[in-house]
Amino acid sequence: MNKRILLLSLSFFLSSAIAHEVKLDGIVNLQASASVEVETDTMLASIAVEGENYDPSALADEINKTMSWALKTAAPFKTVKVKGGQYTSHQLYNNRIFKAWRGTQTITLESKDSKQLGKLIGLLQKRLLIKSLRYQVSNEKLAVTKQLLTKQAIATFKSQAKTVIEELGKNKYIIHQISINSNNQRLPVHYAKSRMLSSSMSDEAAPANLQQSSSTIQVNINGSIRIIN
Repeated sequence: MNKRILLLSLSFFLSSAIAHEVKLDGIVNLQASASVEVETDTMLASIAVEGENYDPSALADEINKTMSWALKTAAPFKTVKVKGGQYTSHQLYNNRIFKAWRGTQTITLESKDSKQLGKLIGLLQKRLLIKSLRYQVSNEKLAVTKQLLTKQAIATFKSQAKTVIEELGKNKYIIHQISINSNNQRLPVHYAKSRMLSSSMSDEAAPANLQQSSSTIQVNINGSIRIIN
């Protein structure tokens, strides 16, 4: 009895394996895409407090005071989101002799209002270091754009499928498999020269360094259809 069950199980396994190896006829691979260049609408600035001190407690206190000042300075700017960063520190050595502790804490400023963000940066750079400035498309705008591009890419995919079956003298097809993905071009991070913007920059001049740019958003479709006779 056990031998019979074993043989039946083996027969079922072999039949399944053979079935998986069977190649379907009438499979056609297709690719379609849609892309658009959109203006970035969100600016981000990474600003840091850095310091050195032989006493780690004194160093932390110094950085905390500067960061507290920065947060109070940013508070009136309601259109600017402030995201706090972690405090990190490490030891500095000179010829293997302990020199001091070095600490860093970074905050990120995010806003769609370039004028207000630029003004705030002009104030904060008096005591903080500008690490980087970058521009990106907001999540809201990105979602809407990808939705429209997906519809366009699907329409192109369907048009290609229709052309294929018509040219081959067929009437119908079914989707065999399909995958949709998007890839918006990442803009390079613009690092501030010498870790600071121009030392002579006034509050009014700051926004000039936050000009909008553009980003290419693309939706790709890879799939295959099966032609039905």
